[in-house]
Amino acid sequence: MTHTSIHEPDDLDTIDEQAALWFTRNHSQQLTSEQVEQFQLWLATSPEHAKSYEAIAGVWREFDAMPRPATNINKPKKGLFFRLWRPLGNTLAALFIAAVLFLPYSHLPSMLLNNMTLVANEAPKEVILSDGSSLFLNRQTRIRVAYETEVRQIYLDSGSAYFKVKSNPYRPFVILADERRIQVIGTEFEVDKAHQQIAVSVNKGIVSLQTGKQQPTIYLFAGDNAVSLAANSPAKVSKVTPFDIARWRFGELSFTDKPLFEVLAQLKTYSPINVELSPPTLAQSKISGRINLHQPDQFFQALPMLLPVQVVYQDKNNVLIIQNKKNK
Repeated sequence: MTHTSIHEPDDLDTIDEQAALWFTRNHSQQLTSEQVEQFQLWLATSPEHAKSYEAIAGVWREFDAMPRPATNINKPKKGLFFRLWRPLGNTLAALFIAAVLFLPYSHLPSMLLNNMTLVANEAPKEVILSDGSSLFLNRQTRIRVAYETEVRQIYLDSGSAYFKVKSNPYRPFVILADERRIQVIGTEFEVDKAHQQIAVSVNKGIVSLQTGKQQPTIYLFAGDNAVSLAANSPAKVSKVTPFDIARWRFGELSFTDKPLFEVLAQLKTYSPINVELSPPTLAQSKISGRINLHQPDQFFQALPMLLPVQVVYQDKNNVLIIQNKKNK
């Protein structure tokens, strides 16, 4: 029996994203033989696939054929009007810049967000960029925005950020963290930078990750987490619960079957308490739960209900977590 394929708008958006991703791969000329077979299979799956791919390729050909503007442009002579109004123009520009300095990032005109540095210190911050993409900066995070005509680039210097990227296959969205390169089309994901380690967690869509110029590009899908311990080192990919990704945006940390040392590393951003484990193997114990970031120290009070341990406060800033002897 033949089924008639009816594509809803959401399905067409997904097909367009997939077509854009395949076009990007083909344009890079770095496809493996296995990926070529996957591409041919994708094209053959539905006529809509081939139609969407050809539409993207056609736009690219038209863009490439467009004449480039001449660079030698004669500047008009400055007339009397310009000379008279120049002092006033300088004054207005100074007042405008002064006003911008006092505006919160979320209220800045989008044109100013094309090239600037964004910092969140004691509280998370949301910023809307000029293309409509959203950035959520966690505490102690520093990002540099460098939007250009052909590419949208973000430099993650420190901390973690959650991205909601507006799809534009003709203007790639690229995140650079040390020598790691993360490229997306339209998706939601988190990137975390802790010293030399980079972690990418995908909530929706598809993300490509290259951990160094000599490393192959890998593709991450919703529910994938990739960790690169250092630049040019292979990434280790595992599964995560999409619900747990970047919960700091809502004032909490959420974790499912996560090693204790990873939870403590995340908690360190929000609590000054130093933790010592006895024995050190406790670090690998897996726990599930949530932490209220407005009261992060309550985690240590609740920990004995999650693990067979005792929590001993040596002073207000130092905690010793001891495994119960009978459970060793």
